[in-house]
Amino acid sequence: MTITSFASPKSLSWSDFTPVSAKPKDPHDGTEVDALTQYEYYLPKRPFKKDGDSYVLDDSLILLITPNCKVWTGVKQTTKLLAHEQFHYDVGVVIARAAVMHFNRLRAPTEDKLKALLRSAAQLHFVTRNKLLQKRYDTDTHHGTNAHYQKIWKNRMTKCLSNSKATQLGGFFL
Repeated sequence: MTITSFASPKSLSWSDFTPVSAKPKDPHDGTEVDALTQYEYYLPKRPFKKDGDSYVLDDSLILLITPNCKVWTGVKQTTKLLAHEQFHYDVGVVIARAAVMHFNRLRAPTEDKLKALLRSAAQLHFVTRNKLLQKRYDTDTHHGTNAHYQKIWKNRMTKCLSNSKATQLGGFFL
């Protein structure tokens, strides 16, 4: 058995968004946006396991991804806007899959070193790589207003989602 990831829900609906009276600001460039989709990740704490001379993560762990979404009350909630926001959430889904592949390979001589490796791996995937992808997606699509690049990124994501072993999205590591 291996560590796995799970997104709940798999697809966003407008009911997953918290209405806000002021336009949210994109955390990467400060631009006011009509909706903001981020995600939370949760990996339950379980004791590490001894495997020979090394410590490893409990392989029954499930990394859970959940949405953290806001929508400005003054915007029309269109399918086009929801599709753009779904992409932001899907980044979390594919990053989680890459992260668990990384977590499954972690081994260390002590529990403290394994904890440090886990923190470092989570930072790499959920902060560093997430930020690069989210920022580039919004730059290319002009926050969803450039249909040409929106389609290119959507095709990239469709391909990435269909390959559970994908380690890149549009040339960016997950």
